[in-house]
Amino acid sequence: MPTDAQLLIGKVLQIKDKINAKRHCIPRDLQGEWKQLDKQTACFESASLFKDAVKGEQLNKHIEYTGSVKELSQLVSKLKSLNNKVRVSLAHH
Repeated sequence: MPTDAQLLIGKVLQIKDKINAKRHCIPRDLQGEWKQLDKQTACFESASLFKDAVKGEQLNKHIEYTGSVKELSQLVSKLKSLNNKVRVSLAHH
């Protein structure tokens, strides 16, 4: 059974995918917020798992996140908020 942290990481990745799909529509005033959140959550992306891989050695899925479940939950909330802001700003155009 997945832990709370694993479930939250899954949510982070789902929301990031949604925002990435419409990243070209992110208003200029929200670009800084998006870049900051993208940087904070980069360690969860699958590409980051392979950058330290060594040929011939077993790959251990190690995520370099030292925050708590509460902090992960806050990241999810921030990403959801940004996603909603982008969606709202698109509806007004």
